[in-house]
Amino acid sequence: MNQSVTYPKLNQFQTVSLIVGIIGVVLLGLGAMLDIEQFFRSYLFGYLFALSIPLGSLVWMMIHHVTGGGWGVAVRRIFESSAMTLPIMALLFIPVILATWGGFGEQGLLYEWSSPEIVEGDPIIAHKQLYMNPQAFLIRAIIYFVIWAGLALLLRSWSLSQDRTGNPALATRMRGLSGVGIVLFVLATTFAMFDWGMSLDPHWFSSMYGVLYMIGDGLITLAFTVTILSMLINHEPLSEYVSTKEIHDLGKLMFGFTVLWAYVSYGQYIIIWSGDVAEFTPWYAHRTQNGWQWVAVTLMGLHFFLPFLVLLSRKIKQNLRTLVPIAIWMIVMRLIDMSWLILPEFHESVAGIHWMDIAAPLGMAGIWCAIFIWILKSRPLLPMNDPNMEALILRGGHH
Repeated sequence: MNQSVTYPKLNQFQTVSLIVGIIGVVLLGLGAMLDIEQFFRSYLFGYLFALSIPLGSLVWMMIHHVTGGGWGVAVRRIFESSAMTLPIMALLFIPVILATWGGFGEQGLLYEWSSPEIVEGDPIIAHKQLYMNPQAFLIRAIIYFVIWAGLALLLRSWSLSQDRTGNPALATRMRGLSGVGIVLFVLATTFAMFDWGMSLDPHWFSSMYGVLYMIGDGLITLAFTVTILSMLINHEPLSEYVSTKEIHDLGKLMFGFTVLWAYVSYGQYIIIWSGDVAEFTPWYAHRTQNGWQWVAVTLMGLHFFLPFLVLLSRKIKQNLRTLVPIAIWMIVMRLIDMSWLILPEFHESVAGIHWMDIAAPLGMAGIWCAIFIWILKSRPLLPMNDPNMEALILRGGHH
């Protein structure tokens, strides 16, 4: 990015994000002194929410390298900058490791299966101990982050080299790595969500849990990308190259992933509920009582039906002014969706939600946004030597 150019909206967003992040982190720190167990529970919830966008950005970046097209070139630097925060997210996972290993004097602060006393009295958890134990948990976490961060760093490095040299072989290299990387990403993310989210209830299992999380990642990433693009679209070089077509492509992807999220969510529910297995149905039974049922109804109406109906309009999908409010709305819905997936494991009813459950996602997401924008502003907004730039040039224009 040209350092002589200022981006007022982006800078303002960075400042607000940093302030919100600092306030959230300070509140979370105060909460840790009052209730360490609740601190770790809220921290995990906030962490999984904040992790959604960098993971979603990594896979969208790889999908673009494999499929090509102008839409990905327009927002690739947003994807790259977001994915480049994954090494930082790896460091922020250390408190979860410490809580799992009993680094604060007590095991089982987050996961029942990490407490020897609980394992001894529960034959189902004991049967799963070969997989669910602190040592294996740590080893797998390291593998996940090596895969994610390794892919992000390599693709970013080659992308910047492409800027400098224009070497066409780099595009082929990024496409080849991305093809393999998508497979590795799906495997790593699926098992990571098994470990970090699904195992909060060690009796429950769903092969779709990781898929559901990844679809949510993809959706919130598209929504976030549209929001960031709206802050930059009137500045060069985006104003010169990015057209209505790229915006429409992003809108169509948002629409498609909204439908996909609803399909997988309902599919998981109907399969587990109709299966009527004693170990599995309590997960949904818990989430359809004590106020959680209203969260589920809210998600059906406001996370699916409302965006679905609005995004049916071609005009709305082509106009950033109308698409951005929907994108912001979907980011909020993603937070509510995550709360429905995670928080019932810690709170019997909605009324039991702790104030740290609000401070944690705001704090971590705020700090993350500030770091992301700092990375984004350090490089040019468009990969000018990318072979797909021709697609942008042929249909580029001002809005």
